Amino acid sequence: MQYNNKKSIAIKWYRAENFFYRHKMRLIAQFIYHMMQLVLGCTIPYSADLGEGVNIAHFHGIVIHHKSSIGERTVIYQNVTLGGRNGKTGPCVGKNCVIGAGACILGDIKIGDNVNIGANAVVLEDIPDNCTAVGVPARIIKHNEE
Repeated sequence: MQYNNKKSIAIKWYRAENFFYRHKMRLIAQFIYHMMQLVLGCTIPYSADLGEGVNIAHFHGIVIHHKSSIGERTVIYQNVTLGGRNGKTGPCVGKNCVIGAGACILGDIKIGDNVNIGANAVVLEDIPDNCTAVGVPARIIKHNEE
């Protein structure tokens, strides 16, 4: 996967709201959060943890759980949902992952490093490192050897 250094506008807004959240200026963070929902059509809460180099290719329809963690250099396409299940924390996505359009990653699960998740996949269980997962529910179809 080639790393693209350009940052999407959604990531820039997230970094701003996260800055204000970390510096105890939550009212400003909440304002930016709601403006992002209204203007961009995506929900990326200021309390989520997005690593450096995360790229949101098309920000429309993105929903991320407020307790989710996304590793460095992960690429997220449009209409992706990273959500909680049964009132628990959100998913933890590893480094260098690609999450295809319309994918849903639900629950307190861990996605390993260098994982590809296909478009419209519904991930309900942990995915180990260096795998490709597709389908509803998602199943591993390939172990990528590096």
